[in-house]
Amino acid sequence: MKSGSVTEAAERLFVTQPAVTKLLKGFEEACGFTLFDRGQGRLKPTAEARQLFAETEKLEAGMTRIARLAESIRNLERGEVSAVTFPALSMQIAPQAGAALLGRHPEIGLQLFSRTSRSVEDTMVTGKADFGISLRPSTFPSLRAEKFEEMFFYVAMPSGHRLAAKDRLAMKDLDGEPFVALGREDLSYPLIEAAFQRAGSRYNPIAEVHMANAACEMVAEGAGISVVLSITSAGPQDQRLTFRRLSEPLTMTSWLITPKGERLSMLASELLADMRARIRRLQEPECLEQGSGTG
Repeated sequence: MKSGSVTEAAERLFVTQPAVTKLLKGFEEACGFTLFDRGQGRLKPTAEARQLFAETEKLEAGMTRIARLAESIRNLERGEVSAVTFPALSMQIAPQAGAALLGRHPEIGLQLFSRTSRSVEDTMVTGKADFGISLRPSTFPSLRAEKFEEMFFYVAMPSGHRLAAKDRLAMKDLDGEPFVALGREDLSYPLIEAAFQRAGSRYNPIAEVHMANAACEMVAEGAGISVVLSITSAGPQDQRLTFRRLSEPLTMTSWLITPKGERLSMLASELLADMRARIRRLQEPECLEQGSGTG
């Protein structure tokens, strides 16, 4: 219909002329009527062919749209991705990785949720997120939990603190120091308290706060010191704060929560890989930046 001849139709379809002739003959036989009148090397469409063409053109346009959509999905130009993470991760790492993803794929949709580790699996069960990252594994039978990253704790202190002169600190160095603790409901609280006990150091909490960024703000104002996850240092540099590693590493396992039996989309996998890379960079010996956020 568009080319007017078998020869040109074959060229457009990258097939032979006999192949086009065979296809036309088979289609006419299936329809039960003639589609083209042949003459002088050209094909003249019949009235019946014109009626059919009105519908086949819609089909061709639909196939073209599907092909373009598939290409845009393949190139990560279309689609949506959502993630739910525990608060410390949602303060800096997740937004940074999300912004980078949008920079690479500006047409996509992105949702980032922040929930306590105890609530991450609830969000996943309701299907609101593609994946979740929690500080505790899921027990729901419809969800799969696998170890994500082992995260280290750092000591946060005012920049002028006497302990800042040391490259690494032992728990015994923190003996009796005024301590800004995370609340007792925080999953890190028993770990930190037990570390003081093992070292025989006096645990001296002068305040309890709900979030690590709040603890760091109190530390920056000179209220005392704190022990927070490494990802707390991912934010903008704060000259009032100094972070130091512990000579006896204190760690906490993070867990990746996904729907059981489902494969992550390419967009979700890219976002997850970026978050993992940022966590690992923060924990490299030469990288100890400033920031805020546990939960």
